[in-house]
Amino acid sequence: MSSKIEETFQIVANLQIQFDKLSKSSVGESSECRQAEPVKKENDELIEKPNGTFEKVKPLLINKELKNQGTESEEILYKNSIYKINSASYMFGASVDTSYSSSSDLSGESDLVLLDRPNPPANRAWCSDENEPVLTVNLANYIKPTAVSYQHFKWNGTVPYGSPRVFDVFFEACLDFDCENTEPLITNCEYKSSGQIQEQIYPIPSNLKIKSIVKVQFRFLKNHGNVNKTCVSLVRVYGESTDLPKMREYKEVKSTKTCSALRNGYHNSPFYYDKLEYKTCGYLFWKGCCSVCPECCDDCYIDDYTGFYVIASILLFFLVLGLVTSFLIWIFIFIDGRCKRRNSIQNERAKCP
Repeated sequence: MSSKIEETFQIVANLQIQFDKLSKSSVGESSECRQAEPVKKENDELIEKPNGTFEKVKPLLINKELKNQGTESEEILYKNSIYKINSASYMFGASVDTSYSSSSDLSGESDLVLLDRPNPPANRAWCSDENEPVLTVNLANYIKPTAVSYQHFKWNGTVPYGSPRVFDVFFEACLDFDCENTEPLITNCEYKSSGQIQEQIYPIPSNLKIKSIVKVQFRFLKNHGNVNKTCVSLVRVYGESTDLPKMREYKEVKSTKTCSALRNGYHNSPFYYDKLEYKTCGYLFWKGCCSVCPECCDDCYIDDYTGFYVIASILLFFLVLGLVTSFLIWIFIFIDGRCKRRNSIQNERAKCP
């Protein structure tokens, strides 16, 4: 048990380093927002904020190694702790509410904007042609929000045209998921091109009287270049909670391979990898393949179409087999008919005197 506790402490220490960027002054200087007006009336139905002071919070980004919870050592480590996490992470269970979001090019895969990865790919952004598009996110759990952030795909020197420039963030001011009553959380957030910082974090003022929330809405007011299409790469919502969200779990598939084998297939057998290998984004992240094959995670999809291709291939095979069989049967009947007619003619001639 002692070795298990020591191992878990080491994991937390490593994750602490990743989260230190929240307190860096460089990020604060490049990420300015205007404090939202204090909420005049709080909804009594909302869940109360976790007990205890937030001065002793323990910053924590959940890793794959922490998904198996319930052991005695972890209970000792996390007892009476308050976790600071990205509750808008797809791998923790967050999702895009398409009913209250603008239409996007990512048909059926809007959740990619929540897939927390170091360098989101340029060709997998959530893009909308609507004026001042809206992105509504169902968070993984109830949190006391501390900051939001936006990260565009990798750029150097100048932020690409179409990337968000100014946006507001609202939260749902009631417990019902279908509620349309929203209040401002933080406004006039500007994604700046100075400093070449990919993820820019916007702290939420601690004096803002907000109880735990589970739904937020990003409203993009302007984009860089003032073009018609706004493309959003990755949004995050950091917060404190006494509930540790569980990472999405995926059943092991017999046909899947190790991470190194997937990487080899990605580079050396692209057709087989694309059409037949099981490699959803969630599965790759859950399996821990992103450190071994980051390019696999960059190009992954929320839904894997491998099953479709397999079924389509089987159906196509039987279709072709049926056509070939029918053609052969037709030829056999045609030849047999000609032979019978020929024999009949010969027999008629033989009867003639």
